[in-house]
Amino acid sequence: MLIYVDIDNTICVTRGTDYHNSQPRYDQIAKINELYDQGNEIIYWTARGSVSGMDWTLLTKQQLTQWGAKHHDVKLGKPHYDLFICDKSKRIEEL
Repeated sequence: MLIYVDIDNTICVTRGTDYHNSQPRYDQIAKINELYDQGNEIIYWTARGSVSGMDWTLLTKQQLTQWGAKHHDVKLGKPHYDLFICDKSKRIEEL
């Protein structure tokens, strides 16, 4: 299964756009790592920089590595929105 996972306020706590001080949520990272270990393809997808135009790729990849977040790829460019409605969505708390 191909699974896209948000980063900020899903696997870490981030206040606004203060990405440098994001704090990992290791319990949530473990849930995603379990999906990875089960053979699923994990893509972290973030809206970091979507509004500001700043490139947060390097910091984001460093954080995922430092936090031990297993993944196959990292993608930026997710659109900024206030609410996402989709038939395939699931909150991390539901895993």
